[in-house]
Amino acid sequence: MKGGFTLTFFGVRGSYPVPGEGTRRYGGNTSSLLLQAAGRSVILDAGTGIIQAGRLLSARRGTRHPIHIFLTHLHSDHIMGLPFFAPMFDPRAEIVLHYPEQRGHDSRRALEALFLPPYSPITLQGIKARLRFEPLAARDGVAVIDLGSGLEVAHARHDSHPLLGVLIYRVGFAGGRLVYATDVESPEGFGGPIRELGAGADLLVHDAQYFETDYLGNGESPRGPRRGFGHSTVAMAARNAAACRVKRLYLFHYDPTYPDARLDEMLALARKEFRRTFLAREGKSIIIRR
Repeated sequence: MKGGFTLTFFGVRGSYPVPGEGTRRYGGNTSSLLLQAAGRSVILDAGTGIIQAGRLLSARRGTRHPIHIFLTHLHSDHIMGLPFFAPMFDPRAEIVLHYPEQRGHDSRRALEALFLPPYSPITLQGIKARLRFEPLAARDGVAVIDLGSGLEVAHARHDSHPLLGVLIYRVGFAGGRLVYATDVESPEGFGGPIRELGAGADLLVHDAQYFETDYLGNGESPRGPRRGFGHSTVAMAARNAAACRVKRLYLFHYDPTYPDARLDEMLALARKEFRRTFLAREGKSIIIRR
């Protein structure tokens, strides 16, 4: 789209998919976002939401640009949709899978295992697309990848998510900037490279897995404390949005035990601290432009 790019949410829940009556309004699939600009497609995370994104992309045949998938980390709720991503089985498709290198672990082998027995009967030979693996090295500071036509993806590492950390992404095009910060825990707020990455963004998609009572376990919740689990509260998301002076905040990666009605409560709480807060909802598209 000239002068801007489009974000569509395809999966907004955390931990595991939760289809059903209680999640119908906001959606029950796990993390996946699709961004489209200048005929190019960028997908952030490959939870079960990527399945529907793949159907959409497959219906739009004839693209000459590769599909870029950027993974924040390799926990199962962020990669479980990959074997069901339709373009994987289209010989006309080119897919570039960007993933974080994790010390002491072979990330590429872990991703390939999703297609191999005993987990899947597909095998690597069953993948018909031209698939390229691109590791993202763990390093300090912000790194930028140029995808062409003015589309850039920057990333920085956040260490709070057990046990191997997570990548935070910023996608920029035609002056517009989106920051994707899921699976983060920041009681003291963002600092260093993450604060730099988020500063002045047009839109911040931020982990908001918990209510404060569940996070702190102060006696009001039977679930016990969630401190150290690597996820944010609504208040953390709102404070980071305010500190980074972003234009809009979208809460994301909801706890799978929270029905839609509880998400409405989250929104009301967040807006007390950051007025321009919204809830990520499956199927919702947003145009980001300057």
